[in-house]
Amino acid sequence: MNKASDNATSTFFFDGQLTPAIRRKLQEKRCQIGLPYQLIAGFFGINWSTFRKWELGPTEVCELCFRPRLEAFLNGDYDVQLRNLVQARTSRNYGSLVPQEVLTCLERVSNAYRLCHERPDLRDTLVKGIDQATAETMSKLISPADNQTAADGTRH
Repeated sequence: MNKASDNATSTFFFDGQLTPAIRRKLQEKRCQIGLPYQLIAGFFGINWSTFRKWELGPTEVCELCFRPRLEAFLNGDYDVQLRNLVQARTSRNYGSLVPQEVLTCLERVSNAYRLCHERPDLRDTLVKGIDQATAETMSKLISPADNQTAADGTRH
């Protein structure tokens, strides 16, 4: 699938070889749009781990049936459609209250938690660490700082 160049953007021609440059471009494109693995995998009709293997390895060649769609993805042909999917998902789950970097962090935590299904010790450590970081942050928010000055000029 070739994309006509109306402007100075480059066009990728994907032959199915998952080279380091192609892997980087897949990851950059997915992250640029804000796509979690589950959403991009659903778009392609594959398991999320398959797309992850395309990005990170060990898969070296993409199946023939996915090549035109991956090429179109790399060329930005689906950007608007995929951004709309992300926006709909974000609006449905969190509204506009949660910034993108938080959503990205939540995706990482979710993926790490799923990957630890056979390691409950790691899963528990992950949850405890998140809980501790959250509790510390909330404590700092509600506790006045030692040197914080009130509006009337007195120290708390």
